[in-house]
Amino acid sequence: MDRQVYYLPQTLRNWPWGRLINPYYAQARMESVAWLESFCPFSSQAQHVFNKCDFSLVSALTFPKASHCKYTDALGPPDVKALCDATMEAIENPDKPRPEGENIIGEIARQFWRRASVDVPRPCQERFVNSWRTYLGSVVEQAERRSNSYICTMNEYLAARRNNIGSDPSFVFLEISLQLDLPHEVMEHPLIVALNRDTTDMIILANDMCSYKKEVLANDADYNAVTVVMVNEHTDIAGGIQWISDYHDEIIEHFLRVREDVIKKNGFPSWGTDIDDQVAKYIDGLGQWIRGHDEWNFGSGRYFGDRGLEIQKTRTVVIT
Repeated sequence: MDRQVYYLPQTLRNWPWGRLINPYYAQARMESVAWLESFCPFSSQAQHVFNKCDFSLVSALTFPKASHCKYTDALGPPDVKALCDATMEAIENPDKPRPEGENIIGEIARQFWRRASVDVPRPCQERFVNSWRTYLGSVVEQAERRSNSYICTMNEYLAARRNNIGSDPSFVFLEISLQLDLPHEVMEHPLIVALNRDTTDMIILANDMCSYKKEVLANDADYNAVTVVMVNEHTDIAGGIQWISDYHDEIIEHFLRVREDVIKKNGFPSWGTDIDDQVAKYIDGLGQWIRGHDEWNFGSGRYFGDRGLEIQKTRTVVIT
């Protein structure tokens, strides 16, 4: 392969939220890693790599999703579906023992949700179960498309990726961590849905720009926004990155405008002081999520190894 260089845009150059570290991070990381290792889900080498990726920087509660990604990336569609079916049943029946001989990820999912759902308001629990079901369905679809080397249009790609990126079930844990109790009518309001969608799209685009090198080297870059744009817009890597950067800027502008509308009750009703305060905390959490995800892209080691922090400064990525 010829040496290729591309430059990552400063997508968050004007983002209002700065970097923060959860004060419970160190303890949660240690306990989460120990809990996952107790299942022996990976070989010792794979477990070391998994731990080095430091998925807990995003959230100590997203291990089932991260485990799913690690397992399903190398599996064919039938095996992916079997895994997804097992975890769905485990989430729906967290008090039911898993059958003998089943992949350990079913038991991981069962214990995860049994612990995480304690004292969680019913609407929040329902949102997680429903979004988890949608996520798993999209993981199966992704496996089918990957096996067929199918390159989507950008609209098709985003429509599918919004589900299989796993943001919606993860956002439920934003509610849980902030101890929110928001009814469905609030969370299903079009402006809240729009903010969730914008956050998800920013995660997708930032993820794909950072993961592109890793996926090219693994010959697995067909299901990546950079490739999708390059093919559909008939451009090169630089053109694809620029297209994505411009689109990301538009999403940021829309997010901040909608946020302002919600706060100022412009097309968004008031449900009383308590609910309004909770909504404000939730939106602030979405903003912080974007910053945290960007930091994780460079600091986790998943995409750039030990050079992530250097690349975060230089924005220069070399594919060799």
